[in-house]
Amino acid sequence: MASHHTRSFSFPSNSHPVSDQLEQQLNRLSSSQAASTSSLTSKLSGLNDLYKCVEEFLQLPQNQKTVSQSSVQQVLDGSLRLLDICSTSRDVLALSKDRIQDIQSALRRRSSGELDITNEVVEYLKTRKTSKKTIKKSLKNIKDAEQTTKDNAVESKLTDVNTITLDIFKSVLSFIGGSQKSSWSFSKKNAAASISEFDAVDATLEKKKVNVDMSQLVNLESQIQEIDEVLECLFRHLVKTRATLLNVLSN
Repeated sequence: MASHHTRSFSFPSNSHPVSDQLEQQLNRLSSSQAASTSSLTSKLSGLNDLYKCVEEFLQLPQNQKTVSQSSVQQVLDGSLRLLDICSTSRDVLALSKDRIQDIQSALRRRSSGELDITNEVVEYLKTRKTSKKTIKKSLKNIKDAEQTTKDNAVESKLTDVNTITLDIFKSVLSFIGGSQKSSWSFSKKNAAASISEFDAVDATLEKKKVNVDMSQLVNLESQIQEIDEVLECLFRHLVKTRATLLNVLSN
């Protein structure tokens, strides 16, 4: 995976405390994204904190007066794409979780002397194949959400927020897609691992269709649940930010 370079964001020395806080969150996230030891969930949690600052930042009267109508409209267009990326990530996670639970149920039946799990594994691998195509499309189209307008300091910060959000979403999609080229991992302990946990489970199921480690499936299901909860919270923040931008546009 391509290496990341830490960016430094700065506001004028006489900026509002909320602006200073936003600057700190941006710098913290930029450093986190550049560090291979930072977990994916910590990055997503950092995004949640960032958008709390963004909401306060956009509520400042001087900022609402500064941004242009065209700039707000551009950011609004980008916000829809961010919401779509977030929804796509959650949908793929939900499908994977369902198939994993099917395999777990089949494993429990097999331990009781019933059936093998071949069909469930085949269905899981089919779902993963479809999901990877969806993720590949999202990664290809993710550049459509990038903003280029930077007419003033406020619009520049909105662009910086969009940029770091997209960068972290790329990490999320790479983790879920299980790209062998990705070094992203869910946990801090294994953050520098060469493959994601999805890759590990995929490889196990492809090689051992009837000899699956239940603990490996339970672990991945737990990780999926945790990351989805953070994404759910982030989705709400993205919706709230969009509502604030719509209010700015209507004023």
